[in-house]
Amino acid sequence: MARRRRAPVRRHLQRAVIRALRRSFPRLGRLSPFFSSLLAELLFRTPPRSPRLRREERALFSGRYSKTPFRSGSLPTWTWGKGPAVLLVHGWGGHAGRLTPFVGPLTDAGFSVVAFDAPGHGSAAGRRSSLPEMVEAIRAVAATAGPFHAVVGHSLGATACALAIKSGLPVSCVVLLAPAADLEKYSGRFARILHIPAPVRDSMKKRLERRYNITWTDLRISGRLLAGGVSLLVFHDRGDVRVPLRDGLEVVASWPKAELVRTRGLGHHRILRDPKVIARAVAFLGGSTAVRPASPSVRRRPVRLRPVIVS
Repeated sequence: MARRRRAPVRRHLQRAVIRALRRSFPRLGRLSPFFSSLLAELLFRTPPRSPRLRREERALFSGRYSKTPFRSGSLPTWTWGKGPAVLLVHGWGGHAGRLTPFVGPLTDAGFSVVAFDAPGHGSAAGRRSSLPEMVEAIRAVAATAGPFHAVVGHSLGATACALAIKSGLPVSCVVLLAPAADLEKYSGRFARILHIPAPVRDSMKKRLERRYNITWTDLRISGRLLAGGVSLLVFHDRGDVRVPLRDGLEVVASWPKAELVRTRGLGHHRILRDPKVIARAVAFLGGSTAVRPASPSVRRRPVRLRPVIVS
Protein backbone atom coordinates (compact mmCIF):
# COMPACT_ATOMS: atom_id res chain seq x y z
CA MET A 1 0.00 0.00 0.00
CA ALA A 2 2.83 2.38 0.86
CA ARG A 3 4.34 1.90 -2.59
CA ARG A 4 1.00 2.61 -4.21
CA ARG A 5 0.72 5.83 -2.23
CA ARG A 6 4.25 6.88 -3.20
CA ALA A 7 3.73 6.25 -6.92
CA PRO A 8 1.40 9.26 -7.53
CA VAL A 9 3.76 11.49 -5.53
CA ARG A 10 6.71 10.33 -7.62
CA ARG A 11 4.83 10.93 -10.87
CA HIS A 12 3.79 14.40 -9.67
CA LEU A 13 7.42 15.29 -8.88
CA GLN A 14 8.60 13.99 -12.24
CA ARG A 15 6.02 16.10 -14.06
CA ALA A 16 6.99 19.16 -12.02
CA VAL A 17 10.66 18.66 -12.92
CA ILE A 18 9.81 18.26 -16.62
CA ARG A 19 7.71 21.45 -16.57
CA ALA A 20 10.59 23.35 -14.94
CA LEU A 21 13.08 22.05 -17.51
CA ARG A 22 10.78 22.92 -20.41
CA ARG A 23 10.63 26.50 -19.17
CA SER A 24 14.38 26.66 -18.52
CA PHE A 25 15.99 25.17 -21.63
CA PRO A 26 14.98 27.84 -24.20
CA ARG A 27 16.25 30.62 -21.93
CA LEU A 28 19.37 28.71 -20.84
CA GLY A 29 20.17 27.84 -24.46
CA ARG A 30 20.38 31.54 -25.30
CA LEU A 31 22.39 32.49 -22.22
CA SER A 32 24.86 29.58 -22.22
CA PRO A 33 24.70 27.06 -25.07
CA PHE A 34 27.67 25.16 -23.60
CA PHE A 35 26.11 24.68 -20.17
CA SER A 36 22.75 23.92 -21.75
CA SER A 37 24.19 21.13 -23.92
CA LEU A 38 26.10 19.77 -20.90
CA LEU A 39 22.87 19.61 -18.90
CA ALA A 40 21.00 18.03 -21.80
CA GLU A 41 23.67 15.34 -22.15
CA LEU A 42 23.53 14.62 -18.42
CA LEU A 43 19.75 14.24 -18.49
CA PHE A 44 19.89 12.04 -21.61
CA ARG A 45 22.26 9.69 -19.77
CA THR A 46 20.13 9.52 -16.60
CA PRO A 47 17.57 6.69 -16.60
CA PRO A 48 14.47 7.09 -14.43
CA ARG A 49 14.37 4.93 -11.31
CA SER A 50 11.67 2.26 -11.17
CA PRO A 51 11.04 0.52 -7.82
CA ARG A 52 10.66 -3.23 -7.83
CA LEU A 53 7.21 -4.67 -7.28
CA ARG A 54 6.77 -7.31 -4.58
CA ARG A 55 6.25 -10.07 -7.15
CA GLU A 56 9.48 -9.00 -8.86
CA GLU A 57 11.34 -9.05 -5.56
CA ARG A 58 10.03 -12.54 -4.81
CA ALA A 59 11.12 -13.77 -8.22
CA LEU A 60 14.62 -12.31 -7.80
CA PHE A 61 14.88 -13.74 -4.28
CA SER A 62 14.22 -17.20 -5.70
CA GLY A 63 17.26 -16.91 -7.99
CA ARG A 64 20.94 -17.37 -7.27
CA TYR A 65 22.49 -13.94 -6.70
CA SER A 66 25.97 -13.04 -7.90
CA LYS A 67 27.96 -10.03 -9.07
CA THR A 68 29.28 -9.77 -12.60
CA PRO A 69 32.57 -7.82 -12.84
CA PHE A 70 32.05 -4.69 -14.92
CA ARG A 71 34.65 -1.95 -15.35
CA SER A 72 35.72 -0.92 -11.84
CA GLY A 73 32.60 -2.33 -10.18
CA SER A 74 30.02 -5.04 -10.73
CA LEU A 75 26.49 -5.72 -11.99
CA PRO A 76 23.88 -7.46 -9.79
CA THR A 77 23.06 -10.76 -11.52
CA TRP A 78 20.50 -13.52 -10.87
CA THR A 79 20.36 -17.08 -12.22
CA TRP A 80 17.61 -19.71 -12.20
CA GLY A 81 17.37 -23.33 -13.33
CA LYS A 82 19.64 -25.60 -15.34
CA GLY A 83 19.99 -26.14 -19.05
CA PRO A 84 20.75 -23.97 -22.09
CA ALA A 85 21.04 -20.40 -20.86
CA VAL A 86 18.70 -17.55 -21.83
CA LEU A 87 19.65 -13.96 -20.98
CA LEU A 88 16.92 -11.45 -20.07
CA VAL A 89 17.71 -7.77 -20.71
CA HIS A 90 15.45 -5.02 -19.33
CA GLY A 91 14.81 -1.65 -20.94
CA TRP A 92 15.70 1.96 -20.14
CA GLY A 93 14.64 2.81 -16.60
CA GLY A 94 13.88 -0.83 -15.82
CA HIS A 95 15.64 -3.49 -13.76
CA ALA A 96 16.19 -7.25 -13.70
CA GLY A 97 12.77 -7.84 -12.14
CA ARG A 98 10.88 -6.54 -15.18
CA LEU A 99 11.28 -9.72 -17.24
CA THR A 100 10.93 -12.21 -14.36
CA PRO A 101 7.48 -13.37 -15.65
CA PHE A 102 9.54 -15.27 -18.25
CA VAL A 103 11.57 -17.14 -15.61
CA GLY A 104 9.07 -19.84 -14.58
CA PRO A 105 7.98 -20.79 -18.12
CA LEU A 106 11.59 -20.87 -19.32
CA THR A 107 12.87 -23.03 -16.47
CA ASP A 108 9.85 -25.33 -16.85
CA ALA A 109 10.84 -25.71 -20.50
CA GLY A 110 14.35 -26.85 -19.52
CA PHE A 111 16.28 -23.59 -19.80
CA SER A 112 18.42 -21.79 -17.27
CA VAL A 113 17.78 -18.05 -17.04
CA VAL A 114 20.11 -15.11 -16.32
CA ALA A 115 19.06 -11.52 -15.60
CA PHE A 116 21.02 -8.48 -14.46
CA ASP A 117 20.67 -4.82 -13.56
CA ALA A 118 22.23 -2.69 -16.29
CA PRO A 119 24.63 0.14 -15.37
CA GLY A 120 22.78 2.96 -13.62
CA HIS A 121 19.64 0.81 -13.21
CA GLY A 122 18.07 -1.11 -10.35
CA SER A 123 20.63 -1.79 -7.62
CA ALA A 124 23.63 -1.35 -9.93
CA ALA A 125 26.06 1.38 -8.97
CA GLY A 126 25.90 4.85 -10.49
CA ARG A 127 23.16 7.05 -11.89
CA ARG A 128 24.23 7.36 -15.52
CA SER A 129 23.87 4.89 -18.35
CA SER A 130 23.64 4.65 -22.13
CA LEU A 131 22.98 2.23 -24.95
CA PRO A 132 26.71 1.57 -25.53
CA GLU A 133 27.13 0.76 -21.83
CA MET A 134 24.17 -1.63 -21.95
CA VAL A 135 25.77 -3.44 -24.90
CA GLU A 136 29.05 -3.63 -22.98
CA ALA A 137 27.19 -4.99 -19.94
CA ILE A 138 25.63 -7.77 -22.04
CA ARG A 139 29.10 -8.79 -23.20
CA ALA A 140 30.37 -8.76 -19.60
CA VAL A 141 27.52 -11.00 -18.39
CA ALA A 142 28.05 -13.32 -21.37
CA ALA A 143 31.75 -13.64 -20.48
CA THR A 144 30.93 -14.93 -16.98
CA ALA A 145 27.47 -16.56 -17.25
CA GLY A 146 27.44 -17.58 -20.93
CA PRO A 147 27.44 -18.93 -23.50
CA PHE A 148 23.80 -18.13 -24.15
CA HIS A 149 21.41 -20.11 -26.30
CA ALA A 150 19.21 -17.02 -26.65
CA VAL A 151 18.57 -13.49 -25.43
CA VAL A 152 15.26 -11.81 -24.64
CA GLY A 153 15.27 -8.00 -24.56
CA HIS A 154 12.73 -5.23 -24.02
CA SER A 155 12.70 -1.71 -25.50
CA LEU A 156 16.21 -0.19 -25.37
CA GLY A 157 17.41 -3.48 -23.87
CA ALA A 158 16.16 -5.15 -27.05
CA THR A 159 18.19 -2.66 -29.09
CA ALA A 160 21.24 -3.47 -26.95
CA CYS A 161 20.69 -7.20 -27.59
CA ALA A 162 20.59 -6.66 -31.35
CA LEU A 163 23.75 -4.55 -31.29
CA ALA A 164 25.56 -7.10 -29.12
CA ILE A 165 24.63 -9.86 -31.58
CA LYS A 166 25.73 -7.66 -34.48
CA SER A 167 29.10 -7.21 -32.80
CA GLY A 168 29.60 -10.97 -32.39
CA LEU A 169 27.64 -12.22 -29.36
CA PRO A 170 27.06 -15.92 -30.22
CA VAL A 171 23.40 -16.96 -29.80
CA SER A 172 21.04 -19.23 -31.72
CA CYS A 173 17.90 -17.11 -31.46
CA VAL A 174 16.58 -13.88 -30.00
CA VAL A 175 13.25 -12.47 -28.83
CA LEU A 176 12.82 -8.69 -28.92
CA LEU A 177 9.86 -6.98 -27.26
CA ALA A 178 9.09 -3.45 -28.49
CA PRO A 179 12.61 -2.84 -29.87
CA ALA A 180 13.70 0.74 -30.58
CA ALA A 181 15.09 0.75 -34.11
CA ASP A 182 16.98 4.05 -34.15
CA LEU A 183 18.14 5.81 -30.98
CA GLU A 184 18.81 9.04 -32.86
CA LYS A 185 15.06 9.48 -33.41
CA TYR A 186 14.57 9.31 -29.65
CA SER A 187 17.20 11.95 -29.04
CA GLY A 188 15.01 14.23 -31.16
CA ARG A 189 11.92 13.23 -29.20
CA PHE A 190 13.80 13.86 -25.94
CA ALA A 191 14.69 17.36 -27.17
CA ARG A 192 11.10 18.13 -28.20
CA ILE A 193 9.68 17.03 -24.84
CA LEU A 194 12.05 19.31 -22.92
CA HIS A 195 11.86 22.19 -25.45
CA ILE A 196 15.60 21.95 -26.08
CA PRO A 197 16.60 24.31 -28.95
CA ALA A 198 17.95 22.63 -32.09
CA PRO A 199 21.54 23.98 -31.72
CA VAL A 200 21.68 22.69 -28.13
CA ARG A 201 20.27 19.31 -29.22
CA ASP A 202 22.90 19.01 -31.95
CA SER A 203 25.65 19.93 -29.50
CA MET A 204 24.35 17.31 -27.05
CA LYS A 205 24.45 14.66 -29.78
CA LYS A 206 28.04 15.54 -30.67
CA ARG A 207 29.05 15.38 -27.00
CA LEU A 208 27.57 11.88 -26.75
CA GLU A 209 29.39 10.76 -29.90
CA ARG A 210 32.70 11.96 -28.44
CA ARG A 211 32.03 10.44 -25.02
CA TYR A 212 31.32 6.95 -26.38
CA ASN A 213 33.47 7.14 -29.52
CA ILE A 214 30.54 6.19 -31.75
CA THR A 215 28.33 7.69 -34.41
CA TRP A 216 24.55 7.67 -34.16
CA THR A 217 24.45 5.37 -37.16
CA ASP A 218 26.38 2.79 -35.10
CA LEU A 219 23.41 2.62 -32.71
CA ARG A 220 20.82 1.98 -35.43
CA ILE A 221 19.40 -1.54 -35.87
CA SER A 222 17.22 -0.75 -38.88
CA GLY A 223 18.12 -0.19 -42.51
CA ARG A 224 20.90 -2.78 -42.55
CA LEU A 225 21.19 -6.56 -42.62
CA LEU A 226 21.94 -8.02 -39.22
CA ALA A 227 22.92 -11.44 -37.85
CA GLY A 228 22.02 -13.57 -40.84
CA GLY A 229 22.24 -16.89 -38.99
CA VAL A 230 20.26 -15.91 -35.88
CA SER A 231 16.49 -16.46 -35.79
CA LEU A 232 14.49 -13.51 -34.51
CA LEU A 233 10.99 -13.18 -33.07
CA VAL A 234 9.68 -9.66 -32.44
CA PHE A 235 6.60 -8.79 -30.38
CA HIS A 236 5.24 -5.28 -30.76
CA ASP A 237 1.91 -3.81 -29.70
CA ARG A 238 -0.14 -1.77 -32.16
CA GLY A 239 -0.91 0.78 -29.45
CA ASP A 240 2.61 1.21 -28.05
CA VAL A 241 3.01 4.98 -27.59
CA ARG A 242 6.59 4.85 -26.30
CA VAL A 243 8.12 2.79 -29.11
CA PRO A 244 5.71 2.70 -32.05
CA LEU A 245 5.01 -0.41 -34.11
CA ARG A 246 6.92 0.98 -37.09
CA ASP A 247 10.16 0.39 -35.13
CA GLY A 248 9.36 -3.31 -34.89
CA LEU A 249 8.58 -3.39 -38.60
CA GLU A 250 11.91 -1.73 -39.41
CA VAL A 251 13.85 -4.19 -37.25
CA VAL A 252 12.18 -7.23 -38.81
CA ALA A 253 12.80 -5.86 -42.31
CA SER A 254 16.53 -5.66 -41.47
CA TRP A 255 16.83 -9.24 -40.17
CA PRO A 256 16.96 -12.13 -42.69
CA LYS A 257 15.34 -14.77 -40.43
CA ALA A 258 12.66 -12.78 -38.64
CA GLU A 259 9.02 -12.99 -37.63
CA LEU A 260 6.83 -10.18 -36.29
CA VAL A 261 3.95 -10.79 -33.90
CA ARG A 262 1.63 -7.80 -33.52
CA THR A 263 -0.37 -7.61 -30.30
CA ARG A 264 -3.27 -5.39 -29.32
CA GLY A 265 -4.09 -3.85 -25.95
CA LEU A 266 -0.78 -4.54 -24.21
CA GLY A 267 1.09 -1.28 -24.73
CA HIS A 268 4.76 -0.99 -23.87
CA HIS A 269 4.96 -2.77 -20.49
CA ARG A 270 2.04 -5.20 -20.17
CA ILE A 271 3.54 -7.11 -23.08
CA LEU A 272 6.23 -8.32 -20.65
CA ARG A 273 3.79 -10.28 -18.50
CA ASP A 274 1.13 -11.41 -20.96
CA PRO A 275 0.76 -15.24 -20.83
CA LYS A 276 0.23 -15.53 -24.58
CA VAL A 277 3.34 -13.56 -25.44
CA ILE A 278 5.48 -15.48 -22.92
CA ALA A 279 4.24 -18.89 -24.09
CA ARG A 280 4.82 -18.01 -27.74
CA ALA A 281 8.33 -16.75 -26.95
CA VAL A 282 9.23 -19.87 -24.94
CA ALA A 283 7.93 -22.10 -27.75
CA PHE A 284 10.07 -20.18 -30.25
CA LEU A 285 13.18 -20.47 -28.10
CA GLY A 286 12.56 -24.19 -27.74
CA GLY A 287 12.31 -24.61 -31.50
CA SER A 288 8.58 -25.47 -31.38
CA THR A 289 5.59 -23.66 -32.84
CA ALA A 290 3.01 -25.98 -31.33
CA VAL A 291 2.58 -24.25 -27.98
CA ARG A 292 -0.41 -21.91 -27.74
CA PRO A 293 -1.60 -20.44 -24.42
CA ALA A 294 -5.26 -20.60 -23.56
CA SER A 295 -5.88 -17.60 -21.35
CA PRO A 296 -6.39 -14.07 -22.76
CA SER A 297 -5.03 -10.89 -21.21
CA VAL A 298 -6.69 -9.97 -17.95
CA ARG A 299 -9.23 -7.13 -18.25
CA ARG A 300 -8.32 -6.63 -21.87
CA ARG A 301 -9.59 -7.84 -25.16
CA PRO A 302 -7.81 -11.07 -26.14
CA VAL A 303 -4.47 -10.34 -27.73
CA ARG A 304 -4.48 -11.19 -31.39
CA LEU A 305 -1.13 -12.55 -32.46
CA ARG A 306 -0.63 -12.09 -36.17
CA PRO A 307 2.72 -13.29 -37.51
CA VAL A 308 4.28 -11.55 -40.45
CA ILE A 309 7.23 -13.45 -41.97
CA VAL A 310 9.96 -11.39 -43.53
CA SER A 311 12.58 -13.29 -45.46
